Amino acid sequence: MDAKRTPPPPPNPNPSVIGSGAAADGGGFGRGEAAAATKHMLAFHFLRALSRIHRATPVTRRTRTIRRAAYSSMARAASPRRAWSRALLGQARARRSRTLMRRAAVLVRRRVIAAPAPSPASAAAAAARGVRIIAAGETSAAARAPPRADALRRLVPGGAGMEYSSLLEETADYLRSLRAQVQLMQGLVDLFSYQ
Repeated sequence: MDAKRTPPPPPNPNPSVIGSGAAADGGGFGRGEAAAATKHMLAFHFLRALSRIHRATPVTRRTRTIRRAAYSSMARAASPRRAWSRALLGQARARRSRTLMRRAAVLVRRRVIAAPAPSPASAAAAAARGVRIIAAGETSAAARAPPRADALRRLVPGGAGMEYSSLLEETADYLRSLRAQVQLMQGLVDLFSYQ
């Protein structure tokens, strides 16, 4: 008997959505399938962000915008459980809100609305918020980590308050995502350079 072969289902471009591809069979995603799905999502988010950048934007600002789009798309394609992806997306949100605040400040200046001066008590409370007091016998996680961990904490987004073992896990995942981003960008350069 010659049985008809059905083509395999298309890969699921979003590994967090279950219901198509290998996840529907109950098999879940293997390491290679999940990496491929993440690369597809990275490409999708990056190309969508690139399509929003206008050609009329000055070159210096366009370069910065492309870099920010690359980081945001990489963070969106990664797992939301990763601290570095949450940190990158938080930076993007903060940048957007600062831009909106600047626009609102321009409108306020145009209307010439005077705001009351902040009280000295609120300034002292704001300065005290960022201070963490460590007890005499207590050691922080940063004090127990090797000296090179500080450099690693500065390089990995969101790594400032992590203990050493989770910092190494985040670094490995961040490097994996950076490698996928470089491969995507190199593929785009190769694609457009031959046309």
